[in-house]
Amino acid sequence: MIYNTLKKQVANALNTFKINNNLVKLLENPKKTISTTMILDKNNKINVIKGYRVQHNNIMGPYKGGIRFNQQVDLDECSALAGWMTYKNALQNLPLGGGKGGIEINPSEYSKDEINLISKQFVSNLKHNLGEDKDIPAPDVGTNPQIMDLMNNELYKFTGKKCNFTGKSLDKGGSEGRNEATGYGAVEILKQWADVNNICLKNKSYSLQGFGNVGMYTAKYLDKLDMKLIAVGDHTGYIRNSNSIDVKSLTEYVNSNNSIKGFDDNLLISQKDFFKTECNVMIPAALEMQITKSNANDINVDVILEAANGPVDTDADEILDKKKIDVLPDILTNSGGVVVSYYEYLQNKSEEYLSEEVILNKLSKKMEDTFQQVNTLKNDNNTTYRTASYGLALINLEKKYLLDNKKK
Repeated sequence: MIYNTLKKQVANALNTFKINNNLVKLLENPKKTISTTMILDKNNKINVIKGYRVQHNNIMGPYKGGIRFNQQVDLDECSALAGWMTYKNALQNLPLGGGKGGIEINPSEYSKDEINLISKQFVSNLKHNLGEDKDIPAPDVGTNPQIMDLMNNELYKFTGKKCNFTGKSLDKGGSEGRNEATGYGAVEILKQWADVNNICLKNKSYSLQGFGNVGMYTAKYLDKLDMKLIAVGDHTGYIRNSNSIDVKSLTEYVNSNNSIKGFDDNLLISQKDFFKTECNVMIPAALEMQITKSNANDINVDVILEAANGPVDTDADEILDKKKIDVLPDILTNSGGVVVSYYEYLQNKSEEYLSEEVILNKLSKKMEDTFQQVNTLKNDNNTTYRTASYGLALINLEKKYLLDNKKK
């Protein structure tokens, strides 16, 4: 179970950081799990489609987290992802809690009209649980700003409020910089790691699993640093070129074809060989639990940058630590998306909108500040970046928890 991975990660942090026991108990399990069904008449056959929303914890503020459309979505996955959001938001000290949801479909098998109908039903079924003061969803795997626009409009009919969702289109109240925020933020964390380790990233090589929104923008900003992409893959296949793969050409191809398949069949390799690729940086930017004890020993890199949620399990973490491979964890590395989602939320509230340059500069400073706090905790406690990140998140949660109790 994926949720058990989250529990083990938190338990490891609690071995290093002493945290209020009552708070620890409150964080052990989600506060609320919601299962629902959507009905779709497709080709004169009734389809019953499962959907979920997990609200893990709201000590810091309203629940916040994405909605994904993927055939692997289930309650366990949503519970783990919601929990990671609790710690991600707390790590960045945002006044937001952790939530996550999804619909168990392969969106490529449905028309736009069918997706819209399913999306509207999902929101209608959960309308009493969502809203800007309760739970604020955002895009995730398989969803996009247009789906957020639709869902936000549907919930507006019930709440009368404008900021029920973030990650919206710019003309619907979205924020500049939101689309690239997760990938951009991941690169900012890598730059900070390189700085504290006196490493120049120019001409360094990297491998990238996943070339959706996050992977694509991560590659774009690494390209600006003159780093070399030498292996990349998605659910349709993997390719490798030791001289480098042209990021701009690959981006244009994937935007036109929706996958890497067919980009260059002469470069094809297996997934197993992808994880054996020797390079400086490995970036899992796809789904969770991709690096396990079955392939962790094959990995030969300096650092792993977790752009995806939960891509490394706890067994693999131990192996990588013994191999002295730094792992920059998901709750730190990919938190740029929720930081800019929070900026979007504030802009919707004030109705004052910021430029992309201002947003990305604010994000850079936020990522740098949080990394430096994590790095200090890591060094002071002689631990890993993951444990230090959870430690800082727990410390921030404890401050808010104790403050709230003092007011009672």
